[in-house]
Amino acid sequence: MSLKEQQADDLRQEMATIIELLKDREVVENEFRSPHVPDSESGEVKKHTLYDHIDQEAVDALQVRVNDCLNELRIIGNANHEQCAQALRKIDGIVIPAAEDISVTWEGVEAIGKLVDESQSAADEIAQDVQSIDHHCDQLRDTIRDMELEGGVLSMDDYNVLLRDTNEVSGIVADLGETLAGVRRRADEINVRFLQYSAFYDESTRRFAAVAQIAEIGQQYVQDVASEQMQYAALASAVDTALEDMWGLVTWYRQFHSAYDGLIAEVHRRRQAQRELLGAVEDMRARLDAVHVEELRVRAAFVDREGPFLPSDLCPFIQDPPPRYTVEEAGDVGRFASVQSHETRYSKHIADSHAFNPPSLT
Repeated sequence: MSLKEQQADDLRQEMATIIELLKDREVVENEFRSPHVPDSESGEVKKHTLYDHIDQEAVDALQVRVNDCLNELRIIGNANHEQCAQALRKIDGIVIPAAEDISVTWEGVEAIGKLVDESQSAADEIAQDVQSIDHHCDQLRDTIRDMELEGGVLSMDDYNVLLRDTNEVSGIVADLGETLAGVRRRADEINVRFLQYSAFYDESTRRFAAVAQIAEIGQQYVQDVASEQMQYAALASAVDTALEDMWGLVTWYRQFHSAYDGLIAEVHRRRQAQRELLGAVEDMRARLDAVHVEELRVRAAFVDREGPFLPSDLCPFIQDPPPRYTVEEAGDVGRFASVQSHETRYSKHIADSHAFNPPSLT
């Protein structure tokens, strides 16, 4: 299992766990809106849980997207593995010649160069010896020609020349023999090294050819998978994005689950606050009504006592009733109406029996 598959599997388990927690968490407060409607026949209502408030289709679509991307990655990975296996099989089929015990060193190459230089020097010496012999032969021909011109008589000077040339030629021939022997020795050594180096060259050529075949197979494999790697990278990025989205959902659902506990506490707190506010409102209304009733009584008593003696145009407002003050609700007060008892509910017409009806002064 690859790392991304392991991450996806871990996230699926996390998602399954939190969804089960949401399914098991029942919503029991009456103030919370249930998405379920009562059954038309039995009237029963399906249990209301936190799971009813999440988008399961979005979760399923996200998991399908992750699975599709992972399947594509798996297909590409298997194809690359098969291509690699084929390349390795081709490489295994290439016969690489075994290395023979032939060593080629730079010192050996320099030795061959030295032998060639020595052979060239010997060739120059041989050329000089041959030229010297040719010179003596020319002198011998001249002496013989002179002797023929003189009737076959050999003079003492010619004799000395022939004797000297003969002795020098023998020395030259001896030197030439030694030089030729050295040339043969060097030629044999060069030939041996040539055969060795030729064998080394042939072996290296075969080995290099085998290596070239391996390199060609490797290059072809790289070219084949290069385009797929771009697709693989795009799919891997899509998987990472989908996993991040899934992890975001898991985190949000966990926070949703824990936030519900805070919601319950907040609802109870608001109920208590509503009770306290309603108590304060009832008390204020009762006090206002009591003050209003007392003011009605005092004004009525004054009018009954002094009103008959006061002209109506002197102070017309004396007949006015006292102002009435009420406490009005703002907002959805009825949302928490279930917490109000029958005794604390206030009648808006509590002072209707105390209406102000002053006597006529006419």
